[in-house]
Amino acid sequence: MTKNKNISLLNAIKPYKQGWCIQVKLIHSWRQKTNYGGDTLELIFADETVRYIYNLLSISFSLMNYIQRTQRKLRLGEWRLIETFSVSQAGGQYRPTNHTYKISIIEDTSISPISYECDDNFLSFSSFEEIGNGTLKASFLIDVVGQVISLRDVQSVQVSGKDKKKVEFRLLDINGQSMACCLWGKYAEQLEEHLQKSNDPNMVCLIRFAKIGFYKGDVQVANAFDASLIQFDPELPETLALKLRVSNDEFTLALTDAKKQKRLTKDHTVHWNNVEMKSISEIMMATVEEDCKIICSIERMDTDWSWFYFGHNSCKSKALILKSKEGGILFSNEKPLFWCTSCHTKVTSVAPKYKLHMVVKDDTSTCKRIMLDSVGKLIVGCEAEELWDGSYDEIEDPTDLPQPIQDLVVCSGDKMLQIESNSDPMTHVMDGSSIMSGGEVSVSEKNSQNSSEGTSTPFSKRKEKDELD
Repeated sequence: MTKNKNISLLNAIKPYKQGWCIQVKLIHSWRQKTNYGGDTLELIFADETVRYIYNLLSISFSLMNYIQRTQRKLRLGEWRLIETFSVSQAGGQYRPTNHTYKISIIEDTSISPISYECDDNFLSFSSFEEIGNGTLKASFLIDVVGQVISLRDVQSVQVSGKDKKKVEFRLLDINGQSMACCLWGKYAEQLEEHLQKSNDPNMVCLIRFAKIGFYKGDVQVANAFDASLIQFDPELPETLALKLRVSNDEFTLALTDAKKQKRLTKDHTVHWNNVEMKSISEIMMATVEEDCKIICSIERMDTDWSWFYFGHNSCKSKALILKSKEGGILFSNEKPLFWCTSCHTKVTSVAPKYKLHMVVKDDTSTCKRIMLDSVGKLIVGCEAEELWDGSYDEIEDPTDLPQPIQDLVVCSGDKMLQIESNSDPMTHVMDGSSIMSGGEVSVSEKNSQNSSEGTSTPFSKRKEKDELD
C-alpha cells in the first residue's frame, strides 16, 4: 500500500469517478434479499468528521463470493481504508442515511486495515416531538431511545403464510412524551428474551435505524425489516437519565389482547395520457409519490456527475470498468474489461450512454432531473459515442463538457424545452424531496432493472431499457 494517500471525506465524494479513497468505521451490516434473486450485503459507514449526525454511506452489492470476501475484510466497529469504488445516487423508501450518494463495491475495490481509532458510536437520537409532528421524513431511518411502558403480550401472527412474532408497547422519552412502538420477528424475540432474564417491563429500549410509520392514525416507530439494531438497557447516559426520571413503580405492566390487522395493498398503473401536467413548485410541495409531467428549461448541468456512463451493448445496463485484467496489468493501449451490473459478468462490448444530470426550472421553481440515453440522443442530436473522446481514463474535471451538451443550457426562461410529445412520452418526473435535500427532483424510466437500489422506477413507456446507476 502506498503512503500518504489522498483521503477524502464522505461528504466530499461525487459520482463522476471511482478513484476515491476513504477512511471509515463500520457501524452496521446486514444481509438482504433482492427482487431478482440472491442476496446483498448492506453496510453503513461513518468517518471521523461525523459527530452525532447521519452522514453515513451505505454499500450494496451482490454475488456470494464478493459478499464473503468483503465480510472477511470488514469487522463491526473497526476502521478501514477503502479505495476505488462506484458512487451512485442513494434512494429508496427506508434509507439508513440522508447522505445524497451511496457507494458500491466493485472488483477493483481495495479494503485494508488502518491504525486510526475513534470510539464514537455515531448515535443521533431523534426527538419524539419531531417524530410526532412530521418534521422528520419517513423515508429516512432514525435512532430512538426511551423507556418501555404499556407493554403488551408477544403475539404470533400470520405474515405471508408464515408465523411471525410481534410485540407492541410505548416508548417514553426524558421529556415525558410517549410514542407507539412495534417490533417484529427477531426483534420481538429479543425483547421477550430480555424480559425473561431481567423481569423488568420498564426497560430502556434503543432502536437504531428505526422506521417511522402510522398505525390507526397514530405515529409509530418500528424495526425496518432486518436493517435495525436493538439494545435493552444500553450503557449510555440516556439510559441512566431515563431510569432516574421514571422509577419502575410509576408505571405498571399493561397486558392487553391485540386484534390481528390485515392491510391490503394494490399496485396502481396510470396511463400516460391521464398523467397530470404540474409545475415544479407543485411537485416540491407534494407529500406522496405520484406520476406527473413538467415543461421546463435547462438552467445548468449538475457536474457532480459524469455526463455519460459505459453501457453493456447487450443489455444496455451500466458496466463498471475494471482496473486490472485477470489479475494482471492493464496496458494503456489495451481495451479494458468491464463488469456488467445486470449480467454479473465481465464484458468488453460497451459503449458510452447518456446520463445527463441537470438543474431545470419553470416559472415557479427549480429542481434536478436526469435524462437517460434515448432522451439524451433526441435533445443533443447525436449518439453519446460521437461526443466521447475515446479515453477510458476517469474524468478528472467533470465541468469540461462537450460543446453540444453545454449548448443545452437555456439562459432565458422564454425558450422552453418540452420533454413530452402527443405520441410518445420520453421522460417522467417524480418528487425527489425524500431522496435528495435542497429541493431536488430526480427522474427515472419505466423499464429500469435496478431493483437492488430500492428506488421506484416506473417512469417511461420506451422499449429501451436504460441503466440508472
